[in-house]
Amino acid sequence: MLLDRLIFQGHDTFLCRNNWLKKGYDFIQAGGNFNDADAVVQLGVGKNMVTAIRYWMKAFGLTDEADTLQPVAHELLHSEGFDPYIEDNATLWYLHYLLVRTGRASLYHYVFNELRKDGFSFSRAQLQHFINRKSAERGNPVNENTLESDITVFVRSYAPSGKENGKVDIEEESTGLLQDLGLLTVNKNEGIRYHIENLERPELPWQVVLRVILENEAYGESISFTDLEVAPDSPGLVFALNEKGLFYKIEEMMAEYPAAIVYSSTAGNRVLTIKKDQIDLTEVLREYYGQTV
Repeated sequence: MLLDRLIFQGHDTFLCRNNWLKKGYDFIQAGGNFNDADAVVQLGVGKNMVTAIRYWMKAFGLTDEADTLQPVAHELLHSEGFDPYIEDNATLWYLHYLLVRTGRASLYHYVFNELRKDGFSFSRAQLQHFINRKSAERGNPVNENTLESDITVFVRSYAPSGKENGKVDIEEESTGLLQDLGLLTVNKNEGIRYHIENLERPELPWQVVLRVILENEAYGESISFTDLEVAPDSPGLVFALNEKGLFYKIEEMMAEYPAAIVYSSTAGNRVLTIKKDQIDLTEVLREYYGQTV
């Protein structure tokens, strides 16, 4: 996926809080406009937070550039949606995928889709250099202060701020939307280094993985195991899944859809075949949430 344009910041240094996406969804559903003078009152947050909520709604792909709610927003956050108050970690995993895939927050897209191919561990300087190189390649240079701010929010989005600098922001410690996923860890033994390691991730529901595979337009009905591991927006890259973990998810999919999903390995050529016309995209997640109610 080649992003149309690179976008950094827009969040006014605020990471996405637990209730902001639902708050933004309800606000737009009720006819609210982020430019309205009373948006601060309607949303119950400060002016800069209004801007941040608007940014994160777009970054997660829940709205378009005109602040129009997208079908996935209704599917998840409507009062009759799958998880309107984002209480299930499956929703967090799927939102994380949307954040990476949408590319509206370019840093997240590049970290998970490209940087991690060079290694699971990186320093802040390595990340800055990587993004500066990508920006230069695109003829879209990024201001250093802007990039610095974006990286700070990225780290805090996945790891509580106290994990990095020894100071704990109690509010952000408990309200950062994606921190519970445990995707990013901070190691201070050799200077500050960030780790996003490939793990089995038994806590990641196979239904979310299947949904991500079905949504990837680059995948046909026959998908090589390698593409499931390292192709753009693949479950292996986005969810930091290792080979064994990915295979376990496939086994669970096949158990549920034995006629529609087949895995084969011939002469070392591993292929997942999915008869997409036999699987309803929406029902994949609906079944999961129905089981957890």
